[in-house]
Amino acid sequence: MRKKSILIDGNSLLYRMFYGIREMTTAKGVPTNAIYGFVGVLVKIEQEYRPDYFGVAFDLKAPTFRHKKYADYKAGRDKMPEDLGSQFVLLKELLRKMEVPILELSGYEADDIIGTLAKEGERQEADTFIITGDKDSFQLVDDRISILYTTTRSGNQFTTVDADYIMERYGVTPLELIDVKALMGDPSDNIPGVAGIGEKTAIKLIKAYHTIDGLYDHIDDLKGKQKEKLLNGRDSAYESRFLGEICVMAPVEKHIEDLAFDGMFTDSAKEMLAELEFKSILKKVDGSDAVLTDHQGDMLPFTRVEDQRSLMGLLGQINQFSRVFIYALEEGDALWMALRAGSQYYFLPDAAMVEAFIGGLADIPVADDVEIIGQDLKQLTHIFNRFGGCIPNYTFDTMIGGYLLNPSDSRYHLSALAAKYLDEALPDDEEFFGKGKTKKAAEDMEVGVLAPYTIRLCDALYRLWKLLPEKIEEDGMTCLMDTIELPLLAIMASMEELGFTIDVGALEALSHSFEKRLLELTQEIYDLAGETFNINSTKQLGVVLFDNLKLPVIKKTKTGYSTSVEVLEELKLFHPIIEKILEYRSLSKLDGTYGKGLIKLIDPETHRVYSTFNQTVAATGRLSSSDPNLQNIPVKTELGREIRRVFIPSAPDRILVDADYSQIELRVLAHLSGDENLIDAFKKEQDIHTRTASEIFGVPMDGVTREQRGHAKAINFGLIYGKQAFSLGKELGISRKEAQDYIDTYFARYPKVAAYMENVVTEAKEKGYVTTLWGRRRYLPEIHSRNRMLVQSGERMALNTPIQGTAADIIKKAMITVSARLAQEGLKAKLILQVHDELIVDALESEQEQVLSILIQEMERAAVLSVPLTVDAHCGHSWYEVK
Repeated sequence: MRKKSILIDGNSLLYRMFYGIREMTTAKGVPTNAIYGFVGVLVKIEQEYRPDYFGVAFDLKAPTFRHKKYADYKAGRDKMPEDLGSQFVLLKELLRKMEVPILELSGYEADDIIGTLAKEGERQEADTFIITGDKDSFQLVDDRISILYTTTRSGNQFTTVDADYIMERYGVTPLELIDVKALMGDPSDNIPGVAGIGEKTAIKLIKAYHTIDGLYDHIDDLKGKQKEKLLNGRDSAYESRFLGEICVMAPVEKHIEDLAFDGMFTDSAKEMLAELEFKSILKKVDGSDAVLTDHQGDMLPFTRVEDQRSLMGLLGQINQFSRVFIYALEEGDALWMALRAGSQYYFLPDAAMVEAFIGGLADIPVADDVEIIGQDLKQLTHIFNRFGGCIPNYTFDTMIGGYLLNPSDSRYHLSALAAKYLDEALPDDEEFFGKGKTKKAAEDMEVGVLAPYTIRLCDALYRLWKLLPEKIEEDGMTCLMDTIELPLLAIMASMEELGFTIDVGALEALSHSFEKRLLELTQEIYDLAGETFNINSTKQLGVVLFDNLKLPVIKKTKTGYSTSVEVLEELKLFHPIIEKILEYRSLSKLDGTYGKGLIKLIDPETHRVYSTFNQTVAATGRLSSSDPNLQNIPVKTELGREIRRVFIPSAPDRILVDADYSQIELRVLAHLSGDENLIDAFKKEQDIHTRTASEIFGVPMDGVTREQRGHAKAINFGLIYGKQAFSLGKELGISRKEAQDYIDTYFARYPKVAAYMENVVTEAKEKGYVTTLWGRRRYLPEIHSRNRMLVQSGERMALNTPIQGTAADIIKKAMITVSARLAQEGLKAKLILQVHDELIVDALESEQEQVLSILIQEMERAAVLSVPLTVDAHCGHSWYEVK
């Protein structure tokens, strides 16, 4: 039997894991996501591959023989993130405890070590599998050398790359890939190649001539510019070949026999896995993984609800226990539901039974008191609304619970929550449906596959409910959950279902005007550049600006010149083309998102757009919207404001009523800081920016200039977001010293603001988190980083979150009370949109004064602060008019 060797490119795989797996940290804030993914591959190797030889190769920081040949080799690469660097150290420590050989060699790269050992194994008739996410290794493929190429972002699924794969994909042999790369170059490694020769051309040439030697021996067969490029780039081609070819004769100290494999999960390795809090991996290693492999066996018993009798049994259980756990699963028009009532599980096999259940639930004696626990209850609300059911009595939502406990996590689906809080790896779709299949399973698969799957998820929902509310109570957020987050669900579902009406004709005309102006700008840019080019191509734009027009180079990236907005802003004074490019980009984005882009999202029957409102995205507690994002329409430019003209009431006899808080975040700052001067300004209803300008510049309020007020406004809002003198000076166009003088004067006039900000940062460092007025927490592991930039970022978040988060809680409370008042007073008006500190209601024209009054009253008394909350409210026949 042939021996089998597995060699891992440690750098490639750990990088892939770091960027492909969500952020993870231990309770002490140690980042672990990349190690977690890497160890998952090690488990796969031990349990599925069982190699005879095994090792992990790493690059060293020291220059290699390639750097000595070409100093700019791999130049321009971004610095390794600190959170990744620390995981390299921990991974190597873990590998040592696992007694896995770590392969490193000064002057050579991991590829060279792997190539050398793979060829040695081949000579000894061993089959070698190389695990990597780097296509450069494809050149090593041979009869007994294959690549297990990581094909997913998380790096845990492999495509086997052999000679047939390479021939089918590229049309050349593995060795010929070296010469392909010599011609086309590789920007990621800063290998130059031949200027003007891309991948397609390089492959075509090597297919014809097999090597660059063969190509240059027959260079006279070619003509025109292609021949010219190749002749000019001859030296570069050979140099690039040297740089791109993996060395298979490196002086590696270890030989293949030194990599003998006999398992890796030693006791000391398990101890370290426990320290890293990899409980689910430990279960797999110990053979106690909770994932079920038999679809039919070891499953929780359940009742399939398929007739009136079984439905009555389910409703009877709910009536008895007054609580039901619901997990709903939708795929297209199909709908399934798993439920737990008492200690029993039930499966509803289709939309018809779901509809019957929702109707029956409203008729049981304790209907008004039934507690509903679910995962993503907003989705459940849509289902209840679809079948005419009443809004249930929501008690707990595990998705929102996970968000409150860690608002920076970003993954709150049931499997992620189960992994984190139950130490359980829930089965995924492929385990139950089979690879390549979806939830649109055949009817005969439902009981055997779909039902156990959803029941398992419902059981996880139940067990999470037994844990998460207690954790939320410990963190002081039960009131936040019960009085703000849960009541908001039905309101967001309503806004999603109502949508916002669009004047389609006006939008099409606006998009046409955008496109007309874009054509004008395009010609103006061509005239200023003296040539035509693709304005949207960063590479071509860089050539025009920096090579042709000779503008000063501000920043270079690994792929060439940077033409970011920040760079272009710095170049404004150097050439008139810059202003045109900035306008072109802004207008192009505007049309793509809110012109042509918005037209695509309009329902052709209702003429409305239906945005999705996200409750678990922003770490500060703010809501966000998507598809389309109605919270991000630009308001600082007239063109941006014009977009609001197309948003209109839902009928001719209706009107939009808009209300937004006046400077709510500064009012929250006044309350949290207790600064008497700031409080006094708001109590006297003074313009806070004028008052601040008067304080800073030492002039009477009636003598404040427009420029001074603008500077004061930048300071007021800048300090909320933790801006320092450098960024404030850049924004205002003044020196750093002058900006610091402004800040010092500001804090001298508002001393308690300075004290508050200092205390917030200190408290964040002590506790590791900050809170809003309603107890919403945000954890800040960045604040303990060894990286100064990350620490400063953490400090800015510490300053901003209590203010922005409290403002977010206030507007959420206002949404709840406004919606309740509109319903209580029997009005036809409906809340249709929230944009940070602004609410928009679609109302009958006959109701506008009453609705206006309700909005102002409920928003102004949504919170009792040491300063008054004031609201600006207006009515109009478009969103533009009300602003």
